[in-house]
Amino acid sequence: MTPEHIISRTTSDAEWKSLIFPHDYQNPIPQDKYHLVVIGAGPAGLVTAIGAAGLGAKVALIEAKAMGGDCLNVGCVPSKALLAAAKKVKNGKLSPEKAFDWVHQVRANISHHDSVERFSDAGIDVFLGRGKFTDAHTVMVGEAQLKAKAFVIATGSEPFVPPIAGLESVAVHTNENIFDLQTAPKSIGILGGGPIGCEMAQAFADLGSEVHLFEMAEQILIREHPEAAKLVSDSLEQRGVHLQLGEAVRQLAPSENGILVTAGDTSVEVECVLAAVGRKANFQQLDLDKAGVETHKRGITVDSHFRTSQKHIFAIGDVSSKYQFTNYADAQARAVIQNALFPGNSATNTDLLPWCTYTKPEIARIGLDAADAKERGIEVDTYRYDWKDSDRAQTEDDKLGFVEVLTKKGSDKLLGATIVGSDAGDQIAPLSVMLSTGTGLKDLSASLFCYPTRSEYLKRLSDAFNKTRLTPTSAKLLKFWLDKTL
Repeated sequence: MTPEHIISRTTSDAEWKSLIFPHDYQNPIPQDKYHLVVIGAGPAGLVTAIGAAGLGAKVALIEAKAMGGDCLNVGCVPSKALLAAAKKVKNGKLSPEKAFDWVHQVRANISHHDSVERFSDAGIDVFLGRGKFTDAHTVMVGEAQLKAKAFVIATGSEPFVPPIAGLESVAVHTNENIFDLQTAPKSIGILGGGPIGCEMAQAFADLGSEVHLFEMAEQILIREHPEAAKLVSDSLEQRGVHLQLGEAVRQLAPSENGILVTAGDTSVEVECVLAAVGRKANFQQLDLDKAGVETHKRGITVDSHFRTSQKHIFAIGDVSSKYQFTNYADAQARAVIQNALFPGNSATNTDLLPWCTYTKPEIARIGLDAADAKERGIEVDTYRYDWKDSDRAQTEDDKLGFVEVLTKKGSDKLLGATIVGSDAGDQIAPLSVMLSTGTGLKDLSASLFCYPTRSEYLKRLSDAFNKTRLTPTSAKLLKFWLDKTL
């Protein structure tokens, strides 16, 4: 899509809405009983529904807001589209006034994948409306009564806005409405230095906003490798982002030109405030008490196989998971199909879960880090490769970052990895495959990689491991043999 092909927001939004919540849609007449009723049509629910239907199950899918859930509509898709648009603006390839039109058109283009029509054509009964349990075996959507052998709750999460003094007196944006802006504000205060806060800080800085990022911890991205977080921190400051760390925002107040944000003893006036401090599970309107489903303050209680306190009712995705990632919701969905429809206790392994923060540089991570390994009492070996040693990175003058891999001490079997740099989210994929298949570093020694590419880091890590196998004794034997052959 080139700038000249960007259509008006009115047109793209009309297309988007017609696909994910068509105003003239009529819910089907419910079948007597379904194999599976899925509540929530975000990533977890969509994969569950279409996977189960593909196996021949009778499936009903219920969605209260919009097909695709937060990921498509107000999360992953628009946020990454805004990052891409901001990069184009920074490079002079897109006018700032077109940035949010770009975001809305990208969302409309992708919404075909999650449309009511697509899932209806797959043989799924799609019900638009809020689902509520009336007992452990029945869900009502308006006047429609749905009964099933099993239920999967996948209602996701919503933004958490902390109880800050003065909050009720100002308008605070969240991910649910920040992408509705017409243009970037002159200034913005972002509450939270996690992945969402950092990505949005970068995007708005590249769009020309004066950005103030508030984080109560002493560093941003506290779940990441400290060196990785420092590289992103430096990058944001180079873009002009003002980082205010180590102090919680304690007050918001209306001001002459916007909102006055006070953290510690410092007050900053901004035009707009975005809260990006976390999310909370969305389950309060399901009437779960009528179904006998137990909950806790952070979500629905499930076992390792995603069963709730009612063994035929399951919960997956953000509503029940510690890890709120689209790829993990997908993995849980594939496991829950087995558990809900067939005898089995399929589970997921969070040690195989990769995630990525799409800043510049990107940070991608999978498996254990050093702290995790220490907590589990596992001794490790560390192998590192810096992008400055990559010929491809040198040719592109894009040398920032590194790859760090942990293996069990004395072994080539991976425990975890962190990659920092351009396209880290893509570069982590081979390590994900290695972890899930048990492939070790030494197994890469016979593999060939295109030159020059960043993927050669795999060969370099393999070489580094193989060097450790050259003990003093084996080195002497090799030298003896070589000397003998002269």
